[in-house]
Parts: sequence; structure tokens; C-alpha cells
Amino acid sequence: MIDKSALTINRDLDDVKAQVKRELETINDLMNLYGYRNSPPGWATPFQLHRLRRTLRIHYLAMRIRDQAPVPTGMRELSWTLDPKTDLS
Repeated sequence: MIDKSALTINRDLDDVKAQVKRELETINDLMNLYGYRNSPPGWATPFQLHRLRRTLRIHYLAMRIRDQAPVPTGMRELSWTLDPKTDLS
């Protein structure tokens, strides 16, 4: 039986992956719009596009690596209990 929290985490990861994929498509569209791949000499792509693309690629690769790593059996059973008297502020 699959734990309900594991299903929630998997669904959250899928949402993040879909968001990253959409962001990468948006960046590719912007790069095509501004002629990033077919740029004339002397034209410079805004630094933010390079930075955003690199950041999203790193996050996407991290998610792929995390998906491929098997979850240790000990981690599946992990749970925390919080003392009601504990002040969290």
C-alpha cells in the first residue's frame, strides 16, 4: 500500500516538473522571438534570459536526479511527532 503523503509528494513533484517544462518552453519562445539562435553579430541576449534558462535547467535536472534515486525503506516509515507544548514562533 502506498502512503498518502508519498502520493501527495509525487503529485507535487509532477506539478513542479510541469511548471518547469512550461517555463522552459516560454524561454525557448522568447529566445526565438528575439532571434537568440540566429542573432546578428553584436547583438547580445539579455543576461536575465541566460540566467533564467540556466536556473530552470538546474532545477529540472535536480528533479530528474531525485526521481531516479530510490527511496530507502527506512525513509518511507519516517514520521515526526510534535509536542503540543512546543512553541514554534
